[in-house]
Amino acid sequence: MPGIQEIQLYCLADRRYFDTPARLPDEESRYRLDTDPPPAGWRREAVGLWTSLTPEHVRPAEQGWKIHVSTVPDEAEATLRDTARICLSHGVPFKFLRSEKALRLMADKHMNRSGAGKFVAVYPPDETVFLALAGELSRALAGRSGPYVLSDLRIGDAPVYTRYGAFLPRWCLDAEGHRVLALRHPSGKLVPDERGVVFRVPDWVEVPAVLRPHLAARAAARDDTFPYTVTEALQFSNAGGIYLAEDRETGRRVVLREARPHCGLDAAGDDAVTRLTREHQALTVLAGLDCVPQVYGVRTVWEHHFLIEEHIEGNTLLEEIVARFALVRGADSADELAPYVAWTEAVTDQLSRALEAIHARGLRFGDLHPSNIIVRPDGRIVLVDFEYATALDDEDTPLAGAQGLQAPPGTPGEEADAYALWATWLTMLMPVMEMAGLEKGKALTLEAWARGRYGLPAGAGPRRPGLLSGLDAARRREAEVAALFEGPEVDWAGIRTRLLAGIHAGATPERADRLFPGSPDLFATGGTDLANGAAGVLYALHRAGAPVPGEWTDWLASAALRRDPAGAGGLFDGLPGTALVLSLLGRTEQGRELWDRAMSEAPRTSSADLLTGRAGLALAALRMARAGGTAPDTRLVDTALSTARELDRLVRGEQVDGVRLPESAGLLRGLSGAALLHLELHELTGERWLRRAARTALDREAGHIVTMPDGTLQVKDGRRHLLYLGQGSSGVALVAQAYTARYEDASLSALIPGVRKGCAMEFVREPGLFTGRAGLVAAAGQLGSGTRTGPAVLASVRNLTWHLVADEDRLLVPGATLRRFSADLATGAAGLLLALNFLSGGRDTAGGDATGGSLPGLLDLLTLG
Repeated sequence: MPGIQEIQLYCLADRRYFDTPARLPDEESRYRLDTDPPPAGWRREAVGLWTSLTPEHVRPAEQGWKIHVSTVPDEAEATLRDTARICLSHGVPFKFLRSEKALRLMADKHMNRSGAGKFVAVYPPDETVFLALAGELSRALAGRSGPYVLSDLRIGDAPVYTRYGAFLPRWCLDAEGHRVLALRHPSGKLVPDERGVVFRVPDWVEVPAVLRPHLAARAAARDDTFPYTVTEALQFSNAGGIYLAEDRETGRRVVLREARPHCGLDAAGDDAVTRLTREHQALTVLAGLDCVPQVYGVRTVWEHHFLIEEHIEGNTLLEEIVARFALVRGADSADELAPYVAWTEAVTDQLSRALEAIHARGLRFGDLHPSNIIVRPDGRIVLVDFEYATALDDEDTPLAGAQGLQAPPGTPGEEADAYALWATWLTMLMPVMEMAGLEKGKALTLEAWARGRYGLPAGAGPRRPGLLSGLDAARRREAEVAALFEGPEVDWAGIRTRLLAGIHAGATPERADRLFPGSPDLFATGGTDLANGAAGVLYALHRAGAPVPGEWTDWLASAALRRDPAGAGGLFDGLPGTALVLSLLGRTEQGRELWDRAMSEAPRTSSADLLTGRAGLALAALRMARAGGTAPDTRLVDTALSTARELDRLVRGEQVDGVRLPESAGLLRGLSGAALLHLELHELTGERWLRRAARTALDREAGHIVTMPDGTLQVKDGRRHLLYLGQGSSGVALVAQAYTARYEDASLSALIPGVRKGCAMEFVREPGLFTGRAGLVAAAGQLGSGTRTGPAVLASVRNLTWHLVADEDRLLVPGATLRRFSADLATGAAGLLLALNFLSGGRDTAGGDATGGSLPGLLDLLTLG
């Protein structure tokens, strides 16, 4: 899953589904160079938000000194015109952001800072042309404005920058085993093209003499008199960084809030420096209040502005919620919940008084949410981040805030803060308030659930703002969802029908890049993969016994065959899984053709796991060996056996070239996938070493599992404790259960009750299969004895009402991070369909009642058995 800044990028084109930024609705602000006919002899191509122009019959260079030109929205049209004129005259390829809306988007405060400022990218064919272009552009654009491109060297005083890098997309694995863009070393080997936020030159490249004065000027611009030493970077964004620092004279710890000119634009078009100035003014007005940090001044270093303020010891309120949240720490009765409720009341009371004090001085806060609240070690709270603190009657400066906690635009200052206070209080009780950003009525559903569960009296909590009135339609939609889960029996058939309707409604067979909406990851795999793409959705439909339209299978086959086999991927993220699904859908020949394409090159993954790595490839080979109902393909079985031997050596501590042990545990991200592979091969071949290998891998997995205070068994991953199928103890327990069903093993059997107890946990933040409630509740059903839908399982299923949203006759499922809806297998509706079909005993096309095959039912479903 991409980081939060990248996820934001996929939330801009569509308010319902994650979508590629290329579909940003920006027709009204396209630049003329994008809409006018291309110049004679040049071809134009759209690549995401970029438009490229390349001379016909010219093959671009592979790598070299590239030029970036930055700009600000008011100067962009003129800067593009002048840059294009020079590039066209030299016959040099270039690309540019296609519209003012795209430019503002890439300059947004939430975007990744590594791309900040890049408006035009120019690709000179050699150093001679590069130097000529650099000189002309610097002269033509002198006096223009634009953000500093952090990864580059500025040439003179114009917004013209350069670095040595790749021009064409070539790929290699970095030191961590990740697939990254590559440069070609003089030896011919591909090496990572480091695209950070510091100007670097590959060790075999010499900086041209003409650039050396600019390099010296960059070094000379640093202010050695800045009296602070940075000790820790707390946060980075497109606007700048936030740093913990120490005053070299006094030793006092301070926070430096950085603002870069022309960067980090917000909805009003204000840049980071404008907001930093606003914050300084607000903190000055609020000086003396205990609930705000003391401000020490502002300072400009080179072109970066810094606000220096008091460092507040403590954790953010969000960190405190995670550390204290009672519903995941075994609290059940009113007495057990009382300490947490008392703490939320104390924090809310302090926040209320803090806002009153700020309002008394004529300001609103404008950006209240748990990450902007610090809880001191003694329990006192302090508000931070006053970029949107303006006059109470300010109607021009937009409100900020987190999804689901933000008042509607145009809400007066005091009422906006009151809404954020109420939403923050509710977040402490139910930390899934992002749902209120997808469906307004969810705020009322969550409040009603919280009041009942925590036993709160009617008057508890802050005043609910009047902004939540007039939600009759939303209330009706929420009632429709609740009706599916109320009563002595869950309406399994009704849920299934509505999930299927939602999947069908989201299908876009007319698009080439995706068939169903899913996680942003699907766009990196051509929309075809098992975890987030069309293969996973069609697989879930098939296993649930729902019709799979031939048009959709045609789309999957065509899209998969368009993918480059050099980036084939693994079982869940690549072509092998897609080939297997095509075979399961009756397209045996197409599946085998795709499999052969995917396997035409050596595996390019250093992972040993089931999700993207070697265990998944080997298990897929074993599945393909049996595809079509004929005798197993011995060549594919031998391939699986060869990989199994490598994985066994790795687990036992031997070095295996190109493969690394997973850092955590779980069915998809740990060694449980290797254990499953060994177990299946042992069953197929009878070779005794495979049973021992399975047990050894499970023993390594068990080493990651700890007993929690509530008696549940969870995987410890740094500061986190995980139960999920993808990464967590539930996936380990499923494979342990498969092992103990064949061979008596007391220690593995002992894992299952504690894991099962955790899988029916009351609070789960997301609904999905791999890292959410769908996977956990299905695992609870599988790991239990007798019926799959005992009281604890049903109670967990009923809590899906927090997440599911009714839309006419459909149910929509929020994906990872709860920011948009998803239909995919890993995070969305397809995964939920598969899990609930399993729990309800629905028909499974591969095995009768969803328990078919030699493995226990759920494990069989999850691994395409």
